[in-house]
Amino acid sequence: MEKWSNGVMGRIRQNAVSLLFFFVSLVPTLVNAQMKSIIIGEGVRGAMYLPAYIAEEKGFFKRRELDTRMVTFSRSNDINALVSGDIQFDLTAPDKVVHSALGGFPVKMVMGTARGLNLALTVHPSIRSAADLKGKSVAITGFSGLPYTGLLLCLRELGMTKEQVVPLNIGGKAARFEALLGNRVPAAILDPPYTTLAAKEGYRLLVDLAPLDVPYLRNIVAVSEKTLRDDSRTVARFVAGLAEGMQFYRNKANKDDSMKILAKYLRLPLEKHRAMIEEGYETYRDMMLKKPYADAASMKILLEIIAESNPKAKSVNLSALVDSSFVERLDREGMFDR
Repeated sequence: MEKWSNGVMGRIRQNAVSLLFFFVSLVPTLVNAQMKSIIIGEGVRGAMYLPAYIAEEKGFFKRRELDTRMVTFSRSNDINALVSGDIQFDLTAPDKVVHSALGGFPVKMVMGTARGLNLALTVHPSIRSAADLKGKSVAITGFSGLPYTGLLLCLRELGMTKEQVVPLNIGGKAARFEALLGNRVPAAILDPPYTTLAAKEGYRLLVDLAPLDVPYLRNIVAVSEKTLRDDSRTVARFVAGLAEGMQFYRNKANKDDSMKILAKYLRLPLEKHRAMIEEGYETYRDMMLKKPYADAASMKILLEIIAESNPKAKSVNLSALVDSSFVERLDREGMFDR
């Protein structure tokens, strides 16, 4: 009887161990099942989107059960990808959302990330005044977007109009910089670190918008109305993760760590390109919003500029393009006061 009892107890213990191993092996599967896979679009790889890189590297997204992947768009087709559902979030400029509204695309801004303009009208040393610039070509990226907006604002400062220069669609910031130094254009709209590099080569910043403190919302997070309607929980988790990345970036104590992450995502050796990476880090850290509201008042200048080429923009209700509920919730919880 005792032998039979020991045998039964042995089998029970063996089964219990087997069940334990089964549930332990099941835990990773259950955890993975809770993770939500999302794709984040960005218009360019740069320091302005460092909070998202930080949130990925530091696990701020994963902590909120988000498995993220970032995709950089070489052309202005990120909004199409957002509306079609190929990406779930777009790190971009607010003008794209305004143009989307004019085109009937259902997209909204859920948070702002950077405010201000650090663009400059960088010119050949021979150009010393507005009169010297008249009739000259200026390198931009296209006839919408930030470089074009920067050009129009710089011309305003000079008392000029866009008809008095020849805007050329050269391409991205590196292409514009190379065109300027290669004497293919006498002027270009640039931002750091290219403004600093150009200045070292003897080129002049005819108009520098950075010290003018232009009330301009530089970068935002766009989400399709479908995602807002069908998956608001994921939007809330993403906004919280990115907001934590912004806080990490704004904290000077994290400078070394932030620069390492930026160098990794730019695919540049930190020791070799430290000065350039540090300039990018410092420039955008000062532009990061403490409370990441997509403030409609900071988009008025943008709307005025868009209306110059598309009068329909005058009727756009900026507030209707913003959903601040996710940032407001974090604000009420005191996240931005910590």
